[in-house]
Amino acid sequence: MNFDRIPLSRRQLLKSAGLGMLAGTAVGSSGCSSQPKPAAPVGIVNKNGKRVLPWSNWSGNQSCQPSDRWVPRNEDQLLDAIRNASQNIRSVGSGHSFSGLVPTDQTLLSLARLRGIENVDPQAMEADVWAGTRLSQLGKKLWEHDMSMINLSDIDTQAFGGAVATSTHGTGKNLGSISTHMTQMRFANAAGDIVECSESNNSDLFYAGGNNLGALGILTKARIKTDKAYHLKEHSWMMSEEEGLARAAELRDQHRHYEMFALPHSDYMLGVAIDKVDPADIPAEEPANSGDAYEAFRTLSNVIDYLPFMRSWLVNFGASGVEPETRYGKSWEIFGNLRDILFNEMEYTVPAEVGPECLREVLATIKEKNIPVVFPIEARYVKGDDFWLSPFYKRDGFSISCHNFHDKDYKKYFAAIEPIFWKYDGRPHWGKIHTLGAKELAARYERFDDFLKVRQEMDPEGRFLNDHLKHTLGV
Repeated sequence: MNFDRIPLSRRQLLKSAGLGMLAGTAVGSSGCSSQPKPAAPVGIVNKNGKRVLPWSNWSGNQSCQPSDRWVPRNEDQLLDAIRNASQNIRSVGSGHSFSGLVPTDQTLLSLARLRGIENVDPQAMEADVWAGTRLSQLGKKLWEHDMSMINLSDIDTQAFGGAVATSTHGTGKNLGSISTHMTQMRFANAAGDIVECSESNNSDLFYAGGNNLGALGILTKARIKTDKAYHLKEHSWMMSEEEGLARAAELRDQHRHYEMFALPHSDYMLGVAIDKVDPADIPAEEPANSGDAYEAFRTLSNVIDYLPFMRSWLVNFGASGVEPETRYGKSWEIFGNLRDILFNEMEYTVPAEVGPECLREVLATIKEKNIPVVFPIEARYVKGDDFWLSPFYKRDGFSISCHNFHDKDYKKYFAAIEPIFWKYDGRPHWGKIHTLGAKELAARYERFDDFLKVRQEMDPEGRFLNDHLKHTLGV
């Protein structure tokens, strides 16, 4: 979810709604202060006498107190640590998963030092990427070699290994998840040995590894296909909800990337189209960005807390004044965005052909049940792939992402709409909030049992599992 793509400023919202004074009351700080108390030491001291800090994910809805933390300097040190481990290991990237993939009370592993790209081949347009590389770093590093990622998610702070583990994706009718860019992968198994795979070598591990959940071992490095470095033009505009739903497939087919942001309780929807552009066609003076959309929605949410009966009017009034916007940039600049807001998220992917119909029902349910949410719903088209536990396995998908601010209750909201996703044969994003267990998940993935066989081969004693994975995989 990228607020920067919604050209709605706080100033514009307050001016149009005429509620500046009220918003100031709702949002204002208390101005009070208290004498700070000395902070108690955080974390625990483990059996080796080392203080171990607790862990929390980005939004704060997942946390744990591991008994040990590892940050190996290189692959050899990682393998030695696995061979000598006396307890289970969970790997963490940048903490952008909202599900329970990471929490453990045993060893928490970070590959933050295994980062960067190497073995760049400009002829084949391929490069090796270490798993700890942040996606934001990846785009910049490839650009130095006149190369770009084929596609990228709109959050770019994730670690590459975590993105592969959960089929992290952007949008585009003919563009798959980040995992579809890989040609080879390199895993450390539970014995502390390296196992390599590709479509022609250890192919079962390759097709299981493209959405591995960190349950097959530790992905240390992968080789990816890239594109020649390119620039992008992004254009966004507000339209009616009805037009947005009716024209979704048409706009998907017209653009390299197309996504929608539906505004709950309103009659509006924002369209965002992104296409390659010749640098010669980029204006010397780019249009000014309207700016602080986050503050606008945060303010709107706070105002509505005081005036819930005006929710629909306020959102419609603010949306009606949004003007079209266009921006240009290098591919990684347009794809990735700084995410300085905190939220929790549920995402399901339904078959592409029923996507708009499903989204229509979600929006209608929010209105019908008067669910207190104004956070935009993001909808994206993604090309199908062959990875066994991918939400896009063997079918083109329409991913619907529902959010709420991290300090707002999301449970009643998500509980109300999750059955709609099930009705449309939806598959949950493994790194986002859902309530499915192994039985329900197995029914949605025809190669579920094959994935479990590969997991058993790579990790016979379950050393890379935590409670969440045992529940969702049924092992």
